[in-house]
Amino acid sequence: MDPLVFFICLLVFICGCFIQSTIGFGMGVLAAPFILLLEPRLMPSAIVFIGMFMSAIVWYQYRHALSLRFLIFAFLGRLPGTLVAAYVLMVISTDQLEIMLGVTVLAAVILSLAKLRLAPIPINLFIGGFISGVTGTATGIGGPPIALLMQAEEPDHIRANLAAFFCLTNIISLVALHYSGRFTMADFSSIVWLLPAPIIASVIAYRIRHKIKKQVMQYGVLVLCSLSAVVSLSQGLHIFS
Repeated sequence: MDPLVFFICLLVFICGCFIQSTIGFGMGVLAAPFILLLEPRLMPSAIVFIGMFMSAIVWYQYRHALSLRFLIFAFLGRLPGTLVAAYVLMVISTDQLEIMLGVTVLAAVILSLAKLRLAPIPINLFIGGFISGVTGTATGIGGPPIALLMQAEEPDHIRANLAAFFCLTNIISLVALHYSGRFTMADFSSIVWLLPAPIIASVIAYRIRHKIKKQVMQYGVLVLCSLSAVVSLSQGLHIFS
């Protein structure tokens, strides 16, 4: 990887991991379009791998707030969603992936702005887990479907449960990506150098999280996500080429 591209990718992941550590999700939504633009061969494996490592750190930091009732049904839904995504990745082109990514991010932004209030009951968690499995494995963006179901919970509760969910399910997604040819040893050799990003971001976020207003962070994320989605869609549709 070109040193300049690597440095920019590292900064993108630090910003994305900081957001995820602060509000519980958002790393994939923010980072994926930029990584797809900068280094397409690392998509979506880099997002899933870094997300897994980031989630493990946050899970440990907020382990006191973990509740298994949120995880079981969402986990059961994620499994078939992951299988669907593995097949999709074997049959679509890079342009189609960019369009899928842009649409996924925009949908996440619209749902967030709509402020939907869906109760975290078993059937909703299963459906959310399935959608998360499809979008999370195919594009690296699996947070919004589960986060929408948990948005009324306490902040630490959201962070802990989302982190545990994504840490476990991203492992499954990486296995699926490997067998679909999207996560090789060469990919791993490049991605592992990006691991300082979640470490740096989680240390900073854990120290200053109480000083940041949640609403300010959320709207900032939505603006960045909207811009990144437009970039991804323009690339996939070749609007400026």
